[in-house]
Amino acid sequence: MAWIVIALVLAVAIGPLLWLLPSKRDKRIGELRAAARRAGLVVETTAVPKVDAGAEERVSSGGVARAARLDCAAYRLLLPKPMPGAPCWRLLKAEQENRFVAGWTTLRPPRNVPVPSEDYWQRIGALIDGLPGGCVGVDAGENAIVWLGTEQATDASAEAFVEDVHTRLQAIADFHGALAEAR
Repeated sequence: MAWIVIALVLAVAIGPLLWLLPSKRDKRIGELRAAARRAGLVVETTAVPKVDAGAEERVSSGGVARAARLDCAAYRLLLPKPMPGAPCWRLLKAEQENRFVAGWTTLRPPRNVPVPSEDYWQRIGALIDGLPGGCVGVDAGENAIVWLGTEQATDASAEAFVEDVHTRLQAIADFHGALAEAR
């Protein structure tokens, strides 16, 4: 009987400690973020508007308007120097129609996009098409290019995932640098 009481006390004492151990998903996200920092990306958590939100996500049962948001991570590639003439935009994955890139939408009008812009958006679409890891958005500005995503687990290693994201962000940055210098 004493052994049962001792085992029960140990289980009650050790049980909550097991909750503190990171889950498999937490370990994977930690590996991804550490690999991103080693690759020179700035990692932070953020939220973006959920553009394909359902009615229940936009309005509460009491009729109060809600801001439908999606929590995600931002992998930010800082540019070596500010590019004031670079195009600035944020594309978010969406099913709704868009005049810029199919499968993506914007919530604010892009700035500094070259005219005619069809070629520009085709090139951007090719660069962001197939971004890995649950990508929900891409943000381009004068100081950084940002991958926004849910860091969904893939079979690839953390280094391979981060290398793919970094390569695509760098390609967008190079494209922007060429456009900013041409102005």
